[in-house]
This record gives sequence, C-alpha cells and structure tokens, in this order.
Amino acid sequence: MKIPTLLVWGFLVMLGCQSPVQAADAVVCINCSNELTQLLNKATLLKQLAQQAEQLQTEMNQYRDMLQNSKGVSTQVWGNALQDFTRLQQIMSQSKALAASASNLDGQFAGKYSTYSAYLNQQMGSRDWKQKYQQWSTDGSDNALYTLKGLNVQAQQMQNEQVVLGQLQQMAGSASGRMQALQVANMMASQQVDQVFKLRQLVMQQLQMQANYLAIQQDQQAAAQAARDNYYQVHPLNLNGARY
Repeated sequence: MKIPTLLVWGFLVMLGCQSPVQAADAVVCINCSNELTQLLNKATLLKQLAQQAEQLQTEMNQYRDMLQNSKGVSTQVWGNALQDFTRLQQIMSQSKALAASASNLDGQFAGKYSTYSAYLNQQMGSRDWKQKYQQWSTDGSDNALYTLKGLNVQAQQMQNEQVVLGQLQQMAGSASGRMQALQVANMMASQQVDQVFKLRQLVMQQLQMQANYLAIQQDQQAAAQAARDNYYQVHPLNLNGARY
C-alpha cells in the first residue's frame, strides 16, 4: 500500500498550524525544526514499510504460482497397452496357421508345407491326400478366423482407448499449472506411441494372413503338380495318346 506524498505533507502542515488562540499567545517553538525532521523520518519509514509490504505481497504471489505450477495431477492415465498386446498374441497363438511369433518357425513351416521335389519323391496315396486336404482346410479356416478374432479384440480396445482419450482431454482442459500440463502431454504422447505399435500389429496380422494363404496355395500347387507328374511316369502315353 503506497502513501501519497501530498497526503504526508498535508498531515505535516496540519500539525504545524496553530489555532488563533495559540497564535495570540505568541509561543515560540524552539525545537520546531527537530520535530519536523522527526515527522519526515516517520513518513519516510511509513513509505518504506509500504514498499516492503508490496514486495512481500509480490513474493507471496510468486510462491503461490510456484506451488501451482509444481502441483501434479492426482491420477495418471496410461492405458493398458502391454495387456492389449499380450491378449492379441495369445489369440493368434491359438490358431493352427503359422504365427510370425512362433519360436521354431522354420521347423513348423517345414512340417506343414513341402516342395515340389519332396512331393515328387513321396508318392502320396489316398490317405496322404486326405490328410493334406484336412490340413489345408484347417489352416485356411484358422488363418481367417483368428485374424478376425484379433481384429475384434482391436475393436474392443478402441472403445477403451476412446474413454482414455476423453479423460486426457478433460484433464488437459482443467490443467491449472505447467506441471499438470506437462504430465497430461506426456500421457497423450504415450497413447500415441501405443497407437503406433497397435498399427504395426495390425499390419503384421495382415501380412501373416497373406503369408499363410500364399503358403497353402503354393503347397497345393506343388502337391498337385507332383501327383500329375508321378501319374504320367507310371502311365506314359503312347504315340496315339492312349495309356498303356
């Protein structure tokens, strides 16, 4: 609180003025200069105290702002990215089709699918063909089914992520300090990273489905061509096109 200089001088003038009665008495003021100096000193002291009060108020405001800016959010929302990834991997591992995350991918691939040369030397019988058709049917069905199940899980997770995003947006709108704003921004950045990983996982699911489909198609073509070639070797054509 500042004390106007004009008000201080007015106060001094009032103290220095004498009433008519006092003037009639013609009293001589011996220490008037000392008293005036003391009043001026007191006025200066009051002004200094007012300045100190203003400085103290400024420091209190700064301290309050510091507390406000250093205050964190009460709860932090990070989502369930790790659990979501684990759930998707568990679903894909249940499929009979090959998974990109298989520990022994080379061995599993060799056990399911073969090459034209191997089929040519194998001389598959009716039972072998029945087993192969059963395998192709199961692998193809599981390839599509569990890919769709994985997409279904992704759709469910998107609903939860929309709830999380709504919470983060509300927290961003109600952030009252720099610390809260930074924490909310970090949580949003974490959600963006999770979305990038899930997008990569979707791409991997699509590529895995296509790779399994191509492997089945190649296996069928190799087995069929080897069977035809073996048949022609056992039943060659004569010059007239008839079989012996």
